Amino acid sequence: MAAPILFVALPLAAAPLLYLLRRWRRVGTVLAAGLSLCLTLLALGLPLDQPLALLGGTIIRSSMTVLGRAFEIDPVDRLALAFVFSQAAALFLGAGLHGAGRYYLPAGQAILGLLAAAAFVRPFLFAALFLEIAAALAVFMLGDEARPVTRGALRFLVFMTLGMPFILLTGWLIEGSAASPEDVSFVAKATLLLAAGFAVLLAVAPFHTWLPAVAEHSPPLAAAFVFTVMSFIPLFLLLSFLGAYTWLGQNPAVYRALTVAGGGMALVGALFAFGQRNFRRSMGYAMMVDIGAVLLAIGLGTPAGAEAALGALALRGLALSLWGVSLDQLRRAGGGDDDFDALRGLARRYPFASTALILSLLSLVGFPLTAGFPARWALLRLLTQIHPTGAILLLLGMVSVALVCVRGLGALLAPVESGDEDLELAPRWSEKPSAVVVYSLGVLAVLVLGAFPQWLLPLVARTASVFTGISQ
Repeated sequence: MAAPILFVALPLAAAPLLYLLRRWRRVGTVLAAGLSLCLTLLALGLPLDQPLALLGGTIIRSSMTVLGRAFEIDPVDRLALAFVFSQAAALFLGAGLHGAGRYYLPAGQAILGLLAAAAFVRPFLFAALFLEIAAALAVFMLGDEARPVTRGALRFLVFMTLGMPFILLTGWLIEGSAASPEDVSFVAKATLLLAAGFAVLLAVAPFHTWLPAVAEHSPPLAAAFVFTVMSFIPLFLLLSFLGAYTWLGQNPAVYRALTVAGGGMALVGALFAFGQRNFRRSMGYAMMVDIGAVLLAIGLGTPAGAEAALGALALRGLALSLWGVSLDQLRRAGGGDDDFDALRGLARRYPFASTALILSLLSLVGFPLTAGFPARWALLRLLTQIHPTGAILLLLGMVSVALVCVRGLGALLAPVESGDEDLELAPRWSEKPSAVVVYSLGVLAVLVLGAFPQWLLPLVARTASVFTGISQ
């Protein structure tokens, strides 16, 4: 038995079953989250290339070949899988609280199988094909009953498609370089094409416009899934490329480009977030700041930078999961709108959801006393020593999003206008006990991990040590 087929075939096989169970929301939610959690545990603990007593001595092979292409699992892949499936499990559980679109669970499971294939395929460059198919499936997830295909979904698909040719052409150039190692022009062209491809895939400005569009026009949980699960694989592939090819991982120009891209993302996110009065668009620009922080961390080219990048990625899922479920609750209460004016005064009816929404945004950008702060503070200290301008730009992004949160909180806490009879007559408490439990656990996790980062940072450090190919 080949291990890659477990992580690819099982989610793909579960997708049609989840679609058939779409009317039984809780059953589908438990199945999707349970399968993702089981695959997380398998990714961490499944013994490979040795007899497994529970299966009568069956050997679980770490590789297989399909149509001439190898699919292999190595330690880095196992960590990436554990991250992706665990984050997906949390996001799937959110669908059980308030529901999601009919394609959310089945498309999400199918995407997980394709992302696993993208992580396994060798050479890495063929991962672009699986990412493209996953992006096409995400279009169904990002729609809703009223708008099956949204502007944000189409823009996301267009940019993902634009990035694919650059990655595939890079593969062709790398093969040419292997055939003619004395010709250095192949390496130079491959570096430029790879940089262009990842700039598109990672939504580096000016290719960032799908981020706020997806956040604004898609269901919150679906947008959180794309921002968390799908955005991780391109970053994982970037780290893999830096470790696999010395001409890339030991090129100082590559790290300078990452630093410039990260600083630019933080600056653009700060400028556009500053005047926002809409929680969904604010999340899109907060994501820009977070992506900029990750690129700045990788651009340091040090193990400490890798730890800061992975720390931000590990806690992004917590913030976005909490944002998705809480905003979905408030948006329904606000009549389907999430502008600050539409949500005015809702904190008295939904205090836990309002608290979770504000804290999730603050945690994403690394505000003090939240889960995202320790990794962000470590990155700021590193940038202050090496790239002070990057530290200033990142700090501007954090402050800009924090000001948006202050305005949003002010709207949620504002007194109800006398003419709004619906809010005046509404009960003071409208949250279900199950929702209160979920929000309380999420808020507690954000605050506890912010106060006691030592519970998580050692695991992040061990994970970062796997990426030894990053130059020091």
